[in-house]
Amino acid sequence: MHKNLIVILSIMAMLFSGCGSSTSKKKKIDIANYLPNTTLNKVYTHVTKIDGKLTNQLYTDSVIVESNLVTVKKNIKLYTLVTIKSEEIEVKYFEDTNHSKIINRNLTIGDTVSNYLKRDSVEILKIGSQNIGKKYTKIEEICTLDSMIDHYEKFFFEYTNYDDNHDIMKIECITKTVTETRIDTEYVDSVSYSNGVVESKDDLSYIYLQKNLGMIATINDDCLASKLPDIIDDTLEPDQCLGERYEYNLYQPQY
Repeated sequence: MHKNLIVILSIMAMLFSGCGSSTSKKKKIDIANYLPNTTLNKVYTHVTKIDGKLTNQLYTDSVIVESNLVTVKKNIKLYTLVTIKSEEIEVKYFEDTNHSKIINRNLTIGDTVSNYLKRDSVEILKIGSQNIGKKYTKIEEICTLDSMIDHYEKFFFEYTNYDDNHDIMKIECITKTVTETRIDTEYVDSVSYSNGVVESKDDLSYIYLQKNLGMIATINDDCLASKLPDIIDDTLEPDQCLGERYEYNLYQPQY
């Protein structure tokens, strides 16, 4: 009896140990599968609402897919060049920033997708023609894989995993701006500028990628915490926001 009990307990320990190790292994998702896999034209609606004024306009992304390269032209103008590498994806932007974003390829829910320095600039502060100091601005965007879903809709646009092989990747991005002002010592007491560092509140946005199709929606709902100057704080409750303000890019689905 004693030997049998030891054997049973040993088997149970092995079984529970096996269960624990298998459930701890998270499924890896290759973000490259959520890029377009064929050359096509994609029509989007760009919608904004600022200070009560609603605008919308159409634009077309011309997507050219090659072996490990995806080129996107927005209204004929070169917009992004996406290079797929073994462990990462490089997205080179040609509009405004002309910077590159590095995206991690194989991810689990909660992993960092990208850590992107959108802007790193220096402004010379002047009074008249006299230089009195500098203002340094950094805008950083950190994105994480939020979830995998089968359905999403905004307004009358609806996106669905119509054949169980086109699920949707939801990515959450947080943008923060850090501004540092440095006034030259001889002017500190004679100008209205103040030395110091100002860090913005969280500006949340979401990107939706559908398998084999790429980006289907970008959603940026802003909570305006104050006006003049405008301060965005997306951590606040909706009833604390000063009006409705947003910017969306919505793909016109062809399925």
